[in-house]
Amino acid sequence: MATELLKPDGTLDIDAIRQHLTDEFTAILDRHGKIRDHLQNVDRGKETDWRDAAQLIENDEVLEVLEHNGREAIMGIVNALRRIDEGTYTVCTRCGGEIDPRRLAALPTTTLCVRCADQ
Repeated sequence: MATELLKPDGTLDIDAIRQHLTDEFTAILDRHGKIRDHLQNVDRGKETDWRDAAQLIENDEVLEVLEHNGREAIMGIVNALRRIDEGTYTVCTRCGGEIDPRRLAALPTTTLCVRCADQ
């Protein structure tokens, strides 16, 4: 996947990155909607057996974590798309240096260069 976001000369294919981020955004929103529906019992009936109810509560806790992680991922994607639009996508937000294109291809929502990420 990362190599598909780089041009043959090793530079970023911004259009491909924008499309990748948009596709990921759409997929996360879809998963988020399914999780929300499940947590609101849209897709299931009320369980009367205590074992089943306990299992559903445990599953809901996992889904709540996934929902939270999805929100964080969406924020990262929106931030990356904004930085692309502003022309600052390849600029490290901490030191102002350039983020290596290979790093951005592997981690399209990163905001830090390798040096700053290691600190």
